[in-house]
Amino acid sequence: MLTIATFNLCNLGADAPPTRLARLGAIVARDLEGPAILAVQEIMAESPGLMGGRVPADPVYRLLIAAIVAAGGPAYDFREIPPLARQDGGMAGANIRVGLLFDPTRVAFPDRGNAGPEDSTGIRFSDRRPSLTLNPGRIAPAHPAFAGDGRHHWAPSRKALAAEFEVEGQRLFVIVCHFKSMRSITRREEDYAKQQRHAQAELVHRFAADLLACDPGAAIVLLGDLNDLPGSKTLKLLKGPWFHNLLEDQPRGQGYTRRHGGQPQALDHILISPALRRGATARIPHVNSDANPGDPGPASDHDPVLAWLPAFATKA
Repeated sequence: MLTIATFNLCNLGADAPPTRLARLGAIVARDLEGPAILAVQEIMAESPGLMGGRVPADPVYRLLIAAIVAAGGPAYDFREIPPLARQDGGMAGANIRVGLLFDPTRVAFPDRGNAGPEDSTGIRFSDRRPSLTLNPGRIAPAHPAFAGDGRHHWAPSRKALAAEFEVEGQRLFVIVCHFKSMRSITRREEDYAKQQRHAQAELVHRFAADLLACDPGAAIVLLGDLNDLPGSKTLKLLKGPWFHNLLEDQPRGQGYTRRHGGQPQALDHILISPALRRGATARIPHVNSDANPGDPGPASDHDPVLAWLPAFATKA
């Protein structure tokens, strides 16, 4: 059974206090039971970065992985595409991005090419099944929905990351997203942000739909912090007629992943293609949104989401 999770780490940087890293490590190792694949959002690295403007976050991943191992979890490997400085939105100077952790004893990552922050991955069809031209690779990073566009009042935003795994001879596609923030001051700004999320959802859905057009039985997971609610236009556009949102199966009153002004919201989602539907379930450990007043404080402002996918075999 494949286990996969998503977790917004709330601007996690290399200067994070050891106590916070330890709490995050415990959440991944214990509450999420060390999933085979973990999609993360809001990994940060401060500018300046490398020559050419890239801002990698390797030290952050290494610290997080060490904390997970210390808590009894897997010795993960990681993949990301470092963004260009100040081109992916979020907190000023933080250069937040999405990334992937994976357990190399359970899944394999066939690296392909050397994608940069402005390179777009494509789909190659051979041997009657699709693969990514760049692995990992970004989806349409130069499109105004991600790169920003003053005419639409769209700001630069986190780029979607597409990845291809091999699991017991089977191919799995994972697309990690962190859509445009809901944060806005005026109603007009709120509308601009919604329109940008809609455009981002359409781009990601189109890419996933192209994979399904090549192989209707393709195993695809779309996940991350989508900054919108179940039933919203953003989620409807991302789902289309094929994908299923596992948060829609949560018991009434339990499908939230954060609190805003004390009110529960479901912003973090896991969507799956038809090939993965059989027996698929999800769980949301409310380790952060329901933290007790006496606790040392939440490790993030989001809860993680964990999914079990029995239709996809992994090593025991």
